[in-house]
Amino acid sequence: MRFQLLGPLSITDGSDTVVLPPSKPTILLASLLLHANTVVSVEYLQRTMWGEEQPATARAALQTCVLRLRRLFVKHGVTGAPIEAVPGGYRISAGPESLDLIGFRERVRLAAAYAHDPGKELHTLEDALSLWQGPLLANVRSDVLRRDEVPRLAEERLRTVEKVCDLQLALGRCGEALVALWGATRAHPGHERFREQLIEALYRSGRQTEALAEYRRVKAYLRAELGVDPSPALRELELAILRGEDLGRALPSLSTAAAAASRPRLPVAAGQRAGRPAASLPPAAPAPQPAVLGAAVPGPAADPVAREQAPSYGRGDASGRPVPAEPPPGAVPSAGSTGAGPGDGGESGPPATRAPLPALPDASAGAPASGGGAGWAEASGGGTATRGRPVAGSATVAPGATPVPAGTPAGIRPVTAGAAGAEPRLPPSVLLASGTSVAAPGDGAVLVVPVVPVPAFTGRAGEAAALGGRLTGPEGHDSATVVVSGAPGIGKTALARQVAHLAGGAFPGGRYLVRMVRPDGVPLTAGEVTAAVAAALGEPHARGRVLLVLDDVLDADQVLPLLHTRPDASAVVTSRRGLAGLIAAHGGWVQRLGPLAEDESYELLRTALGGERVGAEPDAARALADACCHHPLALRIVTARLLTRPALRLADCAEWLAGDPLARLSLPGSPHMALRRVLDGALGRLDRGAARAFPRIGSHTTGELHASDASALLGLPLPETEDLLERLADAGLLEEGPPGPYRMHDLLRLYARGNDSPSVRPTQKV
Repeated sequence: MRFQLLGPLSITDGSDTVVLPPSKPTILLASLLLHANTVVSVEYLQRTMWGEEQPATARAALQTCVLRLRRLFVKHGVTGAPIEAVPGGYRISAGPESLDLIGFRERVRLAAAYAHDPGKELHTLEDALSLWQGPLLANVRSDVLRRDEVPRLAEERLRTVEKVCDLQLALGRCGEALVALWGATRAHPGHERFREQLIEALYRSGRQTEALAEYRRVKAYLRAELGVDPSPALRELELAILRGEDLGRALPSLSTAAAAASRPRLPVAAGQRAGRPAASLPPAAPAPQPAVLGAAVPGPAADPVAREQAPSYGRGDASGRPVPAEPPPGAVPSAGSTGAGPGDGGESGPPATRAPLPALPDASAGAPASGGGAGWAEASGGGTATRGRPVAGSATVAPGATPVPAGTPAGIRPVTAGAAGAEPRLPPSVLLASGTSVAAPGDGAVLVVPVVPVPAFTGRAGEAAALGGRLTGPEGHDSATVVVSGAPGIGKTALARQVAHLAGGAFPGGRYLVRMVRPDGVPLTAGEVTAAVAAALGEPHARGRVLLVLDDVLDADQVLPLLHTRPDASAVVTSRRGLAGLIAAHGGWVQRLGPLAEDESYELLRTALGGERVGAEPDAARALADACCHHPLALRIVTARLLTRPALRLADCAEWLAGDPLARLSLPGSPHMALRRVLDGALGRLDRGAARAFPRIGSHTTGELHASDASALLGLPLPETEDLLERLADAGLLEEGPPGPYRMHDLLRLYARGNDSPSVRPTQKV
């Protein structure tokens, strides 16, 4: 049993999570947990629950709340954290295993002990940040706690995020730092250290133009909002960029101090000014930035040995989930972030010197790379060079470098040993939470991670039971496969994770989430996926029966080699496509998801917002669900917005949302929680013909759509129209189909009307 404070206050038992409704007992529990293992005075508890003006019966009401809380503990089986009445107040006992706040602080303290090993320190801090689950105490309605406790806890998190970004920059992992820094700078525009780190990371990634644009943006903000100029550190950083100074890149094996010393990292990045070159000195040349697997990456030193020993890193948030780096508004997109520019694979910013690389064998023959680009976590990777294909070059391996062994899948880099006799070390970004090492793909993203619980999962009971039965029932077998498909944002991954937890007892070897698309949107090849799973789990049957959640699969060829070589693994495959080819070649069962039922939408709102708030406006809650068209992602966005605005009436929110749903279904600072961006990604995966047809179909039809009507609308022969409609349906953008009519979800139709323009183009052909 575990209490979760770092987000909505909740109680978790294994895969079951209960988010407590807003109430006085909830405030009482939060107050005690925030000061766990200490005596909390009666006066303080009364003040957190009623404010400064307390009723005459406050003390008696407090005792009643304690009794209600104890009954709640009995109901949910909480036995290890009793509420004790002690002289002067109350106390609750908790430890790092039973309270996430204590676990977070323990990990932060542990990380400080790893100062000699920055990779381990970074991994520990990322593990600490993964405990934060959403808006802090969103369901605790206490002005005192929000005034006194929430800012203090938020500051603890910001300090940890700042330290993580410092370590990533010291290790040369600028791409990973960018992911966190885009959101941090937008959420905290006045935090100059985040701005400084972002500008440095952009510049060291070869994106000089964007770095200077970001400096101008923060300068304008500080002058307009606060009437001050940027700090001396920021001003010196701008000058260094204008002079083209080399900020260098550190090797992962060095300590933080040695890493900083091994490159002429700007003292301003650490808030220091001493040791800066004089302004009269000639500017240093930009650091050479070699190509790795055809992608221009933020540069290790030009030394070929260093280049071979230094793994290349891509993007991912602190917990490894694929989160896109949102480019600053108005900035010119740079291909440096995805590894290829338009047409030539180049990059913006300072010109990069491209050194030849040893030729890599195309070991993925017979394991074809999947097609498809992507949007938000599925953005197009650009040219074919970024798709894990080998790059022709010199077959000579540089002296001291580790050659790529024959049979290594494209995009998997060798792991080099340090000192003679030392164990090979992997970058910390490719470690499982359990410490298991996974082969490092070229972008450093975590590919295989244990499945984590879904907080407050609601609805889909029938689908979950059916999927669980297929995986664990007597009719199942050791390699059962189920496909969860449906439209963008319809809740495929959440359902797959929920099913994985419900079926946990049947898989003694563990349950693992395998990310099939890199954070930069480039899909993994079949060879990369197979190698990563083998590195994480060992040989088949080494662990017993395992369950793999293969998330965001683009086509059957991407996973068939893995499924054919893992007889010990059952799989839940999530995809926007139906993957009929996978079912035909491997067998299995498909669960197609649609919008939530009306009762499920209402229950989702009640669970997330609390029965008290929804019960006060039941009709408004149903109107809000209707405004979201019962779309799970839309409902999640709306509930998150309402939780951060406890005074906002549901009726007012529904009325506001109805004015412009697509524009307003987004969360500031969270690009992956914006419905329009998700749909942009889905449109970007279509081939050219389907991408042109989708807006016209959505804009000029309502209700049912027959192939003959679409043929007349598009001016295409009937057979060609039928094929096009099938491709749209397979991509999750149409429902139903032959022999009956097609239909389009209301939000998709609204989106199509906004994109009914000849300028619509797919970002990548699948």
